[in-house]
Amino acid sequence: MSTPNHLIPLTAQPRFSMYALRTNAATIQYARSSLAFISGGAAGILGLHGYLHGFLFYLVASTLLSSLLFLRTGGKPSKFFATPDALWVAEVSGNAFSFMLFWTLAYGLVHVYD
Repeated sequence: MSTPNHLIPLTAQPRFSMYALRTNAATIQYARSSLAFISGGAAGILGLHGYLHGFLFYLVASTLLSSLLFLRTGGKPSKFFATPDALWVAEVSGNAFSFMLFWTLAYGLVHVYD
């Protein structure tokens, strides 16, 4: 038999809505994936060479996106995410491969005769 919600202590009740957490995680995933495609294409069109310049470009773009999302949360990411670091590091490394794919594709298409 389950206990009614009004009898459960406040510390035992979940802090977040699971639906809201899933929606926020999906939004971050969509934003990071879009960032990887767009910044990878931009890095290829700009003709960036080497891992240092390309991945530095991706890290700067990712930091800019995280900063914009931080401002969008009103400076309080803990209201929207289970851990505040999810805003800064979620899906950054996972989308690095997509960045690299679009970086090499755009570079190969634009700078084919250089």
